[in-house]
Amino acid sequence: MTQHSTTKSFKLCSMTTGTLLAALLVLIGAGCGATKPSGASFASVTIKGHSKNDIARVTAQVFKEDGYRGGSMKGHPMVFQKEGSRMTDVAYGGVADTYYGAKTLVRVKVDIVTLSENSHRLQCQAYVVKDAGDSFFEEEQKLTNIRSGPYQSLLNKVAKQLE
Repeated sequence: MTQHSTTKSFKLCSMTTGTLLAALLVLIGAGCGATKPSGASFASVTIKGHSKNDIARVTAQVFKEDGYRGGSMKGHPMVFQKEGSRMTDVAYGGVADTYYGAKTLVRVKVDIVTLSENSHRLQCQAYVVKDAGDSFFEEEQKLTNIRSGPYQSLLNKVAKQLE
């Protein structure tokens, strides 16, 4: 084997290893959500022995206690919002916009999915909303699964209160 072909083989092997490493990092970044149904990949909990109405009532109570205001939105039975932190304002709106009063909202869309007669999955997806309420400029940015911790905690609290 010549020096040239050995170098070529090494580069191919390194590239393959790099590709595998990148794929592994993507899966790790997705966390446990990689094995869940797509709608439940952000945050979800299975609740047994309660009706959708009971689950919705307790969910609204838990989100309200955490500072969210509730409402509904086309296609989602429950939507909760609260004002974003100053850090969120800067991260999503920029320093200048934040200085001049631009605000962000955190919006959480919650669904209750029937799994069987006696079992439901409570699931949600969170978004940061820039220019909320502006019919032309409002922009939702979906939070990545790696940022699901606080929302998973809220859903776990709902499940615990229903036990």
